[in-house]
Amino acid sequence: MTVHYLDHFTLRTEHVDATVSFYRDALGLEEGWRPAFPFPGSWLYSAGRPLLHIASLQGSAAQLETYLGVRAAGDGSGALDHIALRCNDLESHRQRLHTLGVPFTERVVPELFEHQLFVEDPNGIRVELIFAYPAA
Repeated sequence: MTVHYLDHFTLRTEHVDATVSFYRDALGLEEGWRPAFPFPGSWLYSAGRPLLHIASLQGSAAQLETYLGVRAAGDGSGALDHIALRCNDLESHRQRLHTLGVPFTERVVPELFEHQLFVEDPNGIRVELIFAYPAA
């Protein structure tokens, strides 16, 4: 059971275009493909990997909340929706969380078929554990 690396971070924002422009123009990330999620947003890539997921707070709030859950809109660090860690051994992670009594939710990403477990840290920060699917 191993956590390999930080996979991505997700921002919720009403300022999608400005956020994309900043991370693209000021930091050099590249806009790229994004799965067909039921809410608008954008993915920005570094070295061929999607590093930043942007979820729009405009337009389809109900669809965003249904998929990602309800979160208070915020600025600064309050705009951070979750961090994602790339892992292996889904069953060991599930068992560890069950043993510790840590609640989690899970699902599979459309089109990518990656398995996700979501937990919340003691500070209210959502952490996504992401596994290849089918998880081995």
